[in-house]
Amino acid sequence: MTTLESNGMSSARRMSARREDFRFWTEEKLRNADTDQFRHVNNAAIATFLEAARMEIVAPPAVRKWMDGANLAVVRLLIEFGAELRFPGYVSVGSRVVDVGRTSFRVRQGLFRGADGSSCAAAEAVCVLVHGETGRPHPVAPELRAYLLEQHDDATEASR
Repeated sequence: MTTLESNGMSSARRMSARREDFRFWTEEKLRNADTDQFRHVNNAAIATFLEAARMEIVAPPAVRKWMDGANLAVVRLLIEFGAELRFPGYVSVGSRVVDVGRTSFRVRQGLFRGADGSSCAAAEAVCVLVHGETGRPHPVAPELRAYLLEQHDDATEASR
């Protein structure tokens, strides 16, 4: 048994990213600084694009209110790279919350090349709400839970 399999992450199970699977969207411009010596966008930049998209989920003012002074801490991040990205260009990042626990939630994400919309990476993150003053895990409010798990794409409702 591999280390991945012992952690419940079978290497045989591949994540897939299809545009229609995602509710929240953000677009990121590829920068020269995002590249490695081969002009590929490096994996650290991709992790940053995914982070920016997760933060868009909780950006509306009403959502911040429901978080009651808590912030997100990523406690697990799994990225599967499917195709290389090259500078210049842009990417679209789709996100969807698939599960909400007492103090955490799980987000699936897909990264798509801007020029042709093809999938470049798939990711899954576990985010814990951590209260800013206490540094302790903070419960997910019922309003936040409902917003995160909504099935339709109407993120603007939270900002009203």
